[in-house]
Amino acid sequence: MKRYVLKPDSFLARVLKMLPLFRLPLLSLVVLLLFLLLTQLIYAGIGYLFPRVKVVDWGTIEHGQWVEVLMLRPEMVLSAPFTGEAYLLVEEGTRVRAGEAVAELIKTKAAPNLSKEDLLALRTIAFRLYHLDLEVGAINKELEILAEHNPNPVGKQEDRQFLTTRKTELLATRTRLSHNAETVLADWQSNYQLVVAAQPGIFSTHLDGGENLDLLEHHQIKTDLNQKTSVPRSFNSKLTAGKPWAKMVTEYTQTLVCQLPAGVNLDPPEEAVLLANGRRYQLSFLATDYTNRLWYFTENSLALELLEKRSFSAYLIYRSTTGLRVPRPALVYEEKKGWTVTTSVKGNKHCIEIEVVDMDDQWAIVQGLPLGTAIYYQ
Repeated sequence: MKRYVLKPDSFLARVLKMLPLFRLPLLSLVVLLLFLLLTQLIYAGIGYLFPRVKVVDWGTIEHGQWVEVLMLRPEMVLSAPFTGEAYLLVEEGTRVRAGEAVAELIKTKAAPNLSKEDLLALRTIAFRLYHLDLEVGAINKELEILAEHNPNPVGKQEDRQFLTTRKTELLATRTRLSHNAETVLADWQSNYQLVVAAQPGIFSTHLDGGENLDLLEHHQIKTDLNQKTSVPRSFNSKLTAGKPWAKMVTEYTQTLVCQLPAGVNLDPPEEAVLLANGRRYQLSFLATDYTNRLWYFTENSLALELLEKRSFSAYLIYRSTTGLRVPRPALVYEEKKGWTVTTSVKGNKHCIEIEVVDMDDQWAIVQGLPLGTAIYYQ
């Protein structure tokens, strides 16, 4: 019979020599593990012997999916006419009316020579000139209509005379105002510009490079979903000639392109809810592409939080069900009976067959139970 002898300098011999030193920690660890196992067994036994009770209430189950979102909206980019500085007259994200002044631009060399009173005078004159030009343009259109469609020569002559006189007065006023502006700032139209909203919309200085994306350019949209547009830069009052510095969102609706993960195939909903930054945004379904991976929605709130985003990840709730709600663990499925729950009838536990309308990992929406029924579950 062979005998094996441990060498004093072997690894196993050194471990055996150190074993007495770790006896107490190892024993403590074993006791702790046994205690944790025992508590789990006790907890499971209590749950089995004393099941929890939940009253049937009214609730909602929501089904969602994480998606990549690209925001498309009608935006008119404002470019600087010269190198200078911009002074905002409205706050970021303000909804403005047509004809409302949003900013004034001043060329760099002219800014040090202007006082607050000078700026106020130029702003007042420029705003008045803007409205004069609109009125002159309207008169020109009326004169064109009179020349083409008025069948009464006498009435035509009187109307043309009135409009021509009014136009002459407006042009004279315009000349006088321009002269007054020249006394404040020489060559003022080359050194100063009042930015007025040509149509209603939302004024924003958050530019990210995605302002010109087109909904019909599907390839470009997919590219930008994978290669995200840049983060919107904060407003810089310094202007560079020909460079964009702000934009106008010209409509009160925007399109969301939601890209589903690969391998996910779902039926597109008529309506959905987007969860972003802890807020919920209602969406209306617009269309889907041939792969059913790109869902198009419209959103009408144009909240400031969304205007600051272009491409991001968000949770899309594509289906929700509201009704009588019970905990998912309360459901038991039997082949012959189908879904059942356990309730109490005159102090005795009793199984009731129900119809499950919808469910998720935690809750189920059911039919066949009165509101307020107490049910048992482990």
